[in-house]
Amino acid sequence: MSNLRRAPLMHETEIDLPHDARTNLPRTFHPDPGAEPYRAHPASTHRVKFDARVDFTNGGYVEAKDFLLDIEGDNISPERLAEIIVSAMNLLRAGPVTITAMRIVRRGEHHDLTPHPIQD
Repeated sequence: MSNLRRAPLMHETEIDLPHDARTNLPRTFHPDPGAEPYRAHPASTHRVKFDARVDFTNGGYVEAKDFLLDIEGDNISPERLAEIIVSAMNLLRAGPVTITAMRIVRRGEHHDLTPHPIQD
């Protein structure tokens, strides 16, 4: 029996993730400062869509909701996601990263293609 589970489809096409990647969130990670830097992959076929909070070692935090990052392939571990969040956003003095949600979506099958009108 496979350890992969399928989440209900919403407005995006979701990809199977290992069972623990879906059920053990939220989780907090301490990204390795020496981790390989994130490089955007504009030709990638998949993205990770996530919610996260990054606490800073000197106080304060930033939160991301439904944030999208290109990924190589169709899978990523939450540990690696924490590393690329810090790298992609060039967050200095980043401390713990808490990932509260993540899912893999196929490029073009999510709502970031809809323009949002500018409000005055």
